[in-house]
Amino acid sequence: MGMPETVDPFPYQRPVLPGQIINRDQETARMVAEAHAGKLVRLDAPRRFGKTSLARRVQAELDRDGTVGILIDLKGVLTLSDVTFRIGAGYARLRGPLARVARPILTSLEARIGGSFGGANAGLRLAAPQPSEEAALASLLALPQRFVDRGWQRVNVCFDEFQDLLVVPGADDKLRSVIQHQPDAISYVFAGSQPRLMNELFANRRRAFWSQAERVELRPLDIADCAEYIGGRFEDTGRDPGEALSPLLQTAQGHPQRTMMLASKLWTATPPGGEATIETWQAALADAQLQAEPEFDAVWAAQTKNQQRLLRAVALNAGRPFQKPAPEAVGLASGSIDATVRRLVSETLLWQFEPGVFGFVDPLFGLYVRDLAGHEPATGRDRD
Repeated sequence: MGMPETVDPFPYQRPVLPGQIINRDQETARMVAEAHAGKLVRLDAPRRFGKTSLARRVQAELDRDGTVGILIDLKGVLTLSDVTFRIGAGYARLRGPLARVARPILTSLEARIGGSFGGANAGLRLAAPQPSEEAALASLLALPQRFVDRGWQRVNVCFDEFQDLLVVPGADDKLRSVIQHQPDAISYVFAGSQPRLMNELFANRRRAFWSQAERVELRPLDIADCAEYIGGRFEDTGRDPGEALSPLLQTAQGHPQRTMMLASKLWTATPPGGEATIETWQAALADAQLQAEPEFDAVWAAQTKNQQRLLRAVALNAGRPFQKPAPEAVGLASGSIDATVRRLVSETLLWQFEPGVFGFVDPLFGLYVRDLAGHEPATGRDRD
């Protein structure tokens, strides 16, 4: 049965449901296998590459064999109290028998440290002495063992935006001190969107999680998978992407969220029962670019002048900033290219495809940079 013709089948403003993920079958299978083996997994992906959606899909797969899945969002944590309450909030979302196991612990901790892990007042608390915070954190980190003791075969805990833990002194040490003593029935996923900071946590010998996790990296989606998905959703809702499908795929370049965003714009611009044209595509692309422009203005303004020059060199020279005359054309000193490009790759603004060849992680940002150079408006037909 097809989807209702009036419901946009391309959600792009929040994590998608497991059934809405385009492929990622290989990554899902690997992460499920690692969970069954009790492994720690480091999930790396740029922002908007679907790591949260993938983590939820993995937990949905694990739920079929009775694994307890806990998702904890650490985005923006600043203090140990923040970490404690985010973990508590993850457990407060459990329902049914799982909630009955966790609730006595959560209620006791709320009374001790003053605050609420769930509901409208989640995170609101009085200042608690440091020993109380650390004791509460230790109790929450021990909760997976409680589920195992009550008969569940496996527990999988996913910390999303794990790199934000870096701003909380000693937090990774405290997590590791508990996790290392837990049995193989308890597995963990540490998902992060900033590779440089994730490397600090997992590739620095001085950090508690040094070399402690299997790495799974999300790369751009396969174009053929995107084509099949988009074509199927258009057909299910009584529309046809027509000749617009090819430039859409070339523009999105396998970026998960941008693929869904551009498909949504095209679907909206295509009348029910109608077929998209190149003109429809151009209107959809213009709508997407207009929506993203304030964000890109801020990103561009945050770059140093050398970074701006390097980005422009990538945009205007087929991804080859080292190739003459690219540096000269944008006023970039050749001696600064290496350090600048490394910085932009670490900040996930650029990918490195092969030695000396780079592309924009966000293809719409690539079009924005090219347009800033005063060239013809982007059509989405050329590779960044």
